[in-house]
Amino acid sequence: MVMLLLGLALAADPALDAPIPQPPPPTEPGPPDPSDPGPDVRMPFGRTVEETIGDAVTLRQRGDLAGARALLVTLEPQVPAAGLGAYLYQRGICEELGNAPDAARAFYEQVIALGGDFAVDAHFRRALVLEDLGLYEAALDEVLLLDKVRGLSADDELTVSLQRGISELNTGKRTRGIRRIQKALAATEGGDTHRYLRAKARYHLARALLDEADALSLTGPERRVVKRLEGRALRIKAAEQQIIALTSLQEPEWVLASLISLGDSYGRLATDLAASAPPKRLDPAQVEIYRAEVGKKAENVRTKSFHAYDSGVALATRLAWESLRVATLKERRAAFDGQR
Repeated sequence: MVMLLLGLALAADPALDAPIPQPPPPTEPGPPDPSDPGPDVRMPFGRTVEETIGDAVTLRQRGDLAGARALLVTLEPQVPAAGLGAYLYQRGICEELGNAPDAARAFYEQVIALGGDFAVDAHFRRALVLEDLGLYEAALDEVLLLDKVRGLSADDELTVSLQRGISELNTGKRTRGIRRIQKALAATEGGDTHRYLRAKARYHLARALLDEADALSLTGPERRVVKRLEGRALRIKAAEQQIIALTSLQEPEWVLASLISLGDSYGRLATDLAASAPPKRLDPAQVEIYRAEVGKKAENVRTKSFHAYDSGVALATRLAWESLRVATLKERRAAFDGQR
């Protein structure tokens, strides 16, 4: 069982915040923009617009999402045309992380319409929110567009590759997606970059394994049931290995998501095991013994389901972390307690 969550800290992947490098602007300056008050215009409290956007980013990275959003909303009337792309991009990130994908999508689409330094990044973030909205094919199309952008750095290419593999998994292109993810993970192994996307990718690998396990029905001839039971156990164990690797990346949301999936899979296995038919060759007395033994094994498996949910709640408590996934873990644990 995965009991490996001590010492996690909040972390943000700077690769998701930094704009993807664009070609340098022309050396000859154009005419001045009358709507741009220039770099020396300052907010009432002595900070420039650019500095204030940076302050909002710092607040967000420290976990104060509400404070970051409030600061950006206050800043809006002061933002010059030249800084609008950066401003709208940060508004989009705040809405995205605040579980408002529709609002985030609208901000990113404004950035894309403006063009400029943040347009490519906005395309990437729009792919993420399309995924959040369950629009997996549209998300993959967005990533495929990014894959054609020239001049990306090696780090940016890895970012796109990881997300493309995830999108391929989500759209049923399992073999291709897993191969792409594994190749990208191998290229980043041991490093400290791309932690958020690496954690997300490992979650999707674990989820794919658990989905495979759940699909193996424990019905039919005895030999088939035994073989499928072994297959489920092997896949769950492989998923746990992905979760262990994911945990080392210190991205709590993906750890929590993985524990939900793991607990659910153990729960389904316990239910299927308890409902499995005894071998036909057994007499009534043997059937009774068989059901008692299978019931014990099913209860042991169900306990593992509870521990997965409980570990997630414990992690969230240690980090003072609140999110939809935390609420789900608490609901799952409470439902388990009600069945005991």
